[in-house]
Parts: sequence; C-alpha cells; structure tokens
Amino acid sequence: MSGSRLSPATPSSLTMTSATTNMLSPTTTASTLAPPLTTSLSAPTSGSATGNPRNKVALRPGRSLMDWVRLGHSGVDLTGTGGKVVDVTPQQLAKHNKRGDLWMSLRGKVYNVTAYLEFHPGGEDELMRGAGIDATTLFNEVHKWVNFETMLQKCLVGRLVEARPFFHKPSFLPLPKALKPNNNNNKKSDSSASKTLVVPSPSRAPVASPETSISAPSPDPVSTPVTSPWPLAPAPLPTPKYDWFQNDTHLTLAIYTRWSEVTPGHVVVVRKAMDIKVVCYIQDMTYTLHLTFNKPVREGSEVRAGKAGKVEVVLGKLQTGQRWSSLGKTLEGHGQYIKTRDREPEYVRCRMKKKENLTHDTRLMLVEVPSDTLLPVPMGYHVYIRLPGKENVTRPYTPVAPGLKQEEEKEELGRWVHLLVKIYPDGALTPGLDELEMESEVEVSLPEGTFTQDKVTAATTITHTLVLLAAGTGITPMIRLTLAALDNKRKVLFILFNKTEEDIPWRKELSTLMEQHSSLLTVIHVLSQPAEGWSGETGRVREELLEKYVPRPSSQQPLYLCVCGPTPFTKLTHSLLLEAGHSEVACHAFQS
Repeated sequence: MSGSRLSPATPSSLTMTSATTNMLSPTTTASTLAPPLTTSLSAPTSGSATGNPRNKVALRPGRSLMDWVRLGHSGVDLTGTGGKVVDVTPQQLAKHNKRGDLWMSLRGKVYNVTAYLEFHPGGEDELMRGAGIDATTLFNEVHKWVNFETMLQKCLVGRLVEARPFFHKPSFLPLPKALKPNNNNNKKSDSSASKTLVVPSPSRAPVASPETSISAPSPDPVSTPVTSPWPLAPAPLPTPKYDWFQNDTHLTLAIYTRWSEVTPGHVVVVRKAMDIKVVCYIQDMTYTLHLTFNKPVREGSEVRAGKAGKVEVVLGKLQTGQRWSSLGKTLEGHGQYIKTRDREPEYVRCRMKKKENLTHDTRLMLVEVPSDTLLPVPMGYHVYIRLPGKENVTRPYTPVAPGLKQEEEKEELGRWVHLLVKIYPDGALTPGLDELEMESEVEVSLPEGTFTQDKVTAATTITHTLVLLAAGTGITPMIRLTLAALDNKRKVLFILFNKTEEDIPWRKELSTLMEQHSSLLTVIHVLSQPAEGWSGETGRVREELLEKYVPRPSSQQPLYLCVCGPTPFTKLTHSLLLEAGHSEVACHAFQS
C-alpha cells in the first residue's frame, strides 16, 4: 500500500493539504483516512513487584495469591495510613526501607508492601531491592506487563510527589492554575550532559567502506577492547514546545522537537471523537500532546517532519471557512516529557486481518490499526499484545517487515503491524492469538524500546559490518535491520540459531536474499538438534563458534553487533562478545 495523499476539502471529502503553506516545508509524511476508530487508551495492567517471575521461591503455607486476595478484603489496614491517600517525598519514602516497615514507589505511586513481603513469588530478598526507593526501573526490567496496581491496590499510600508529569503551558491555550510549567526535567538533563558523549550527525559521521569482504578473524588475541569509532549516547534535548496554526480549511499542530533525526515514523497519532493524542519518540524520550478540540475536525490526519526537528500534524476542519478563537482544552498527560522506558503502556484496539504459517509452530500475523490512528513502530522497538477481556496477560513482540523482498511495495506508514508469533500449546497468550478469527479484536500497545535512532544509524549506516546473532524468534528485530543495512550497502553477517531445520523461519527467503546480495550478506544457520545429513554448524552459541565467524574488533572496519533470543542465550552471547574485546557501546542486546 502506498501512502495516501489527501485531497481538497468538500462537504463530503476530507482535506489534508497544507494548512498554512508558508509555514510548512515537510520532507516526509504519513497519513490516515477512514471511519471513526475504536481505540483503547486505558492504563496498563502492569507488574507485581521487582523479582524475576521465572525465579520463583517456595512460599510458606497460607501465602498463595488467593490468600493475599483474601487478606486484602479482610478489612485489615495494609496501608499503615488508616486508608488516607497522602503525598510522599523521596526523602520520606527512604525512611521506610526495612522489613517490618517497607514502602516502595512504582510509576509515581507509593505502596506499603510490608505485608506483601511474605507473599512475593520472587522471594523477600528480591522485593527488598526496591525498599525505600522508586523501584519502577527495577520492575520494568523484569515484568512491566504484570498488573501490580490490582495486586497492591489495598497497599496504596499515595503519590510520589516528584513523579508527577510536567506540563508545558502554551501562550494561546490556558491551563488550570495548578498545572504550571516545570523545568526540573531540563535541569536533570543538563546536569548529566557533561557525562554524555555527543553523537555526530550522519552527514559528518565516519562511514566505513564495505568493499573489503568479511574475512576470518586474526589469530592474534586482543588484550584490550578496541574503542568504537562512534560515540553512541546523544546529547540531551530540551523539552519540546508546540504551537498551532490554521486557515479556512485546516489546522496544524506544530511540535518543535529540536531533533534533526525525527521522521513520521517517530510520531504516533491516536484520535477518539474530538480528542487527539500525539506521542513523539525523541531519542530515548517521549513527548505527549493530549488535547480535546473545541470544534469537530474531519477524520484522518497527516504527519510531516522537517529536517529542523519540526513535526506537523495536519487535520481538516469539519466546518470550513470558520476561524477558531482557541484550540481546545488539555487532557491528562499533556506536555509530559519522560524517558520512554518509564512510560506506562497504552493500548489501541486493532483487528486481526491475516495469519500465515511460517513454520510448524510459528505464525506471521497481520494486524490492522484503526483507520483514524497512526501507529508506526520505530526500528528495534517492540509493542505489547493482549486480548480484550484478558488484560492481565500481555507479551512483548517486535514487529517485523512485511517480507524479505526489498522490491515489495511500501505500506502506508503506521497502518499495519506485522508480528511473528511462536505458538506455545500451554502458553497464556499465544493459543488464544492462534485461535482468533479474522476481524477479531486484538490490543496493541504504543511502541517501547531502547534501540534509539543513534543505534540504528550506527548499525545500518556507520558500521562496516553489522553482525546479528539471533536464537529462534529473536530473529524479529533483525529482519528490518538487515534490510536497512543492505539498502545502505553495509555488510551483514547473520548467525541464526534454531533446534531443527523445520524451526527456521523464512529459510528460503533468506537464501534468496543472500543470493541477491552475495557480496554483502552472509547467513549461517546453527542447529542444536540437527537431523541426519545436516552439513551446517551444530550445537549452541560458544566461544569457538564466534571466533570462527565474527571478525575481531577493528577501528578500520568497525563492527556493530546485535543479539536477541531467550534470556540465557542473550546474556551468554553478549558476555562472550565483550570477552572477545568488542566494545559495550557497539553491542546491543535486545531483551526478550
């Protein structure tokens, strides 16, 4: 599908041409056209505590989940505040940091988890890691999809007062007096700026020549890591600002991100009736614009992004020829500028449109985004999937490319999500996904991830060779990276680990792609349970296998390495690469 251009407005058609032509100089666009959407932007159902759910401990009798639920409904005060909701400062929180008096903060809320300590499936020691602190990051690293808000609702003490979102007050759109601008976020960024390396723009970045082929590693050991030729941490940017413009037929929301790398692929637009939410992914941050309009607007929107970091969302007025005196009112979360990793999942209700068998237990699923929503997923980012009515069961998936044929027609940005899903017969989510009928609803979260644009640039543009090591469905983030690197004439070494030949997804397509790019792409399959007659590599990831295929670190021919798969595979592979002398900043481990 090609991106649609929007025609001049008539009483029966939608206009998406320039709102103020002298104000717009877009370089790329994304657009939507269609009937009203049905979206779900409900708060996420997330986590239980801070322990790893896979490392459960044996609990004493009477400490099961049902026992905890019964205790919560017994009338016992678990908050320690008499049930009053209070504001808590970090200094106050820090005082409650021991067994018998244990508080922690999760996503801006403070909980008294003293009573829950004995009920925690991951053990008391794991929960104590979050004692007296904001444990959000610890929690997110392990199981951010778990519904901790329901689990701990009877333990709620109140709000962590410094965790409230910051709001930007535009001069033309008055906010309530309580919502005053706060510059603390900028101050925090400024304080860390001196410790952060600045990534050069791609136009000035050193780009290695791909002419030299991938050769066998030098037998000489590397005693010290080779310094990566590119600094990867971007300089922090100030909080974006926004404005709006209009003419007789359109209005334009303009967001000034000051990030020259921003594209329509970094902008999510969700509309519901007269409400609009725009989420911009800026480096490792997200900026949210959330409004309700004073007057109705037409269905559909167009996103434009310029080189100066200006993002424009263009909408058509339902009643043309009228000038608006004001834009509307702000809604919850408006002006929030936070780390992407700290953002709570928000879901959009989509529809299953197609399912295709890739292997005996792996499906390629095509999910359609509502017609009035744009949901692009930046390269290397993931989304959470859940089924309506089963909000407590969610799993992360990294969307893949529509296919491995580079000549395929480009889809309209943000209108479809392609998922590679391995079906586990006893799984909590995948059997339900596998049984879904076409047109059934499935909920997809807004994107999350840590593979920021500077890493994308390093992996697909600056590097001499992109080395990809994937186990099983860890192939998902690697597909888009492979195609992007090949487009930029970068070399790609792709080592794919599976149990059997039948488990290899896209095996024929990968072979075809390798034939088309014989001078750039090398694909190596490693099987742990090969059938008789298999002549390729066997076993699991190990030092000698990496030494055989992965080139030594070199500043003349820099490597960028990506690893994805089950957690044990990812941890082992990442440590082996670091031991071989590869730089931490040149090696990204995707979390499964």
